[in-house]
Amino acid sequence: MNTAPQTKPPSPFARRELGILLHPSSLFNREDVGTLGKTAYQFVDWLSSSGVTLWQILPLTPNGQYHSPYFSYSAFAGNPWLIDLELLAEAELLDDPPLYSGHRDHRIPFPDLPRLKLPHLLRAAAAFLSHPDHPWRREFSDFCARETWLDDTCHFFALKEELLDTPWWKWEVALRKREPSAVAESKRALASRLEVYRALFFFFEKQWRDVKQYANQKGVRILGDLPIYVNHDSADVWLHQDQFKLDHQGKLTVKSGVPPDYFSEKGQLWGNPIYEWSRMATDGFTWWIRRLRRCVELTDIVRIDHFRALSAYWEVPGNATDARNGRWVKGPGQAFFDVLRAEFPTLPFVAEDLGTLDEDVHRLRDENGLYGMRILQFGFDGMPDNVHRPHFFPPDSIAYTGTHDNDTVAGWWKSHRWEQRVEIAAYYQISPEDDVGKVTWSLIEAAVACRSNVAIIPMQDLLVLDGRARMNDPASFVDNWGWRLPPDGISEELGASLRQLRDRYRPTVVTAPPAAEEP
Repeated sequence: MNTAPQTKPPSPFARRELGILLHPSSLFNREDVGTLGKTAYQFVDWLSSSGVTLWQILPLTPNGQYHSPYFSYSAFAGNPWLIDLELLAEAELLDDPPLYSGHRDHRIPFPDLPRLKLPHLLRAAAAFLSHPDHPWRREFSDFCARETWLDDTCHFFALKEELLDTPWWKWEVALRKREPSAVAESKRALASRLEVYRALFFFFEKQWRDVKQYANQKGVRILGDLPIYVNHDSADVWLHQDQFKLDHQGKLTVKSGVPPDYFSEKGQLWGNPIYEWSRMATDGFTWWIRRLRRCVELTDIVRIDHFRALSAYWEVPGNATDARNGRWVKGPGQAFFDVLRAEFPTLPFVAEDLGTLDEDVHRLRDENGLYGMRILQFGFDGMPDNVHRPHFFPPDSIAYTGTHDNDTVAGWWKSHRWEQRVEIAAYYQISPEDDVGKVTWSLIEAAVACRSNVAIIPMQDLLVLDGRARMNDPASFVDNWGWRLPPDGISEELGASLRQLRDRYRPTVVTAPPAAEEP
């Protein structure tokens, strides 16, 4: 039986829009990692003055394994590394914060942040908790009462700290299985540490909501990101073990990945736990609703990463060392979106519809009115009907020069053989001998000019940076997520160039021809 919805929800994009992709951690400021302080507000000002109405970010959750926000220890908590120390000092919770130490290539020194930043965060939390009359206290109380995920998530973080980062499935049986008496006793023993984590997550919450409110007032909306999977060693899996495919010891029976393709002969083995979708369906996908509601509260629109897994996903045996021996398994499909439509009538979501797709994926996306993604870098595989060539882009899609998972355009161009450059240059009416700046801005202009209602450009491409500025390589778990904006990364000149493209191809006001005078 066809359960497709009869009507599509309204589009979250009411007009042609232009966006920039930059995670807050990549902002440059006085610290060793981008934060939600003054430079975040300056970046919003620059977006607004440049005619940009969308700021796309990556997940706001704490970095986890491999320093990745896609392997976070919580799908609900905010990332404490993004907390701005100067703002804490202005709130009289810290002395003057440390200056940026100038690491090589402006990379974020993630391994050093526990030593460089965490002591300052802990001092600020202690100062805040010791002052019951602090001006933020009412907001803190409201935050603790409102966020139902908070207490158990803080308990997980405190336990990870107490047990020296041991994975939860190696904890003593009573805690691993969350026996009520063991959980209650542990919370009592770690009560003071739980309060510290509540304060840290509150600091993030306050600073991020202030930035988002400022952006919205400036006419800039936030496009957030929801990883399709969560980390095995996370509060989410520990708290909801029955919702994942685990054995009686909490270990993975199967795990996530994608099959072999043009980019990887062994596929990609991500290693996240797989959902027990049938069990989730019996309680109305409650955990998913809570998770999506949290994302929608923190952003304006949410990109659902690896959307195709909601139609069918690649399931790999738990003991596999690569993704070749997996299989396709049917996902929750339209039944999931029927529940989402009841909870989120406007469906403020975007589908990351890349990878190995079939008609079922297209149908799930289209019948629910979701925008998909088109990537200019993917347009040259020798096939003339490649859907990633701009003349094929449908209006209900988002055009990208590349995403955070791709090389920069400059790095991509340099990696091509001469014959490939000739094909690309002929399409974009440039010369294969043109310098990389002209090539990059030709693709940027094509993205902004195309029929897609939304165009989003990674900040690295605007700056014509090479592959050293790449944010993430999905085939590798090392040296990712650390790129930072140069100190002079945003300028009036760059903003003027961007606004010129916006005004040419995506004007905010279309002037109607003058009405004819009556005789």
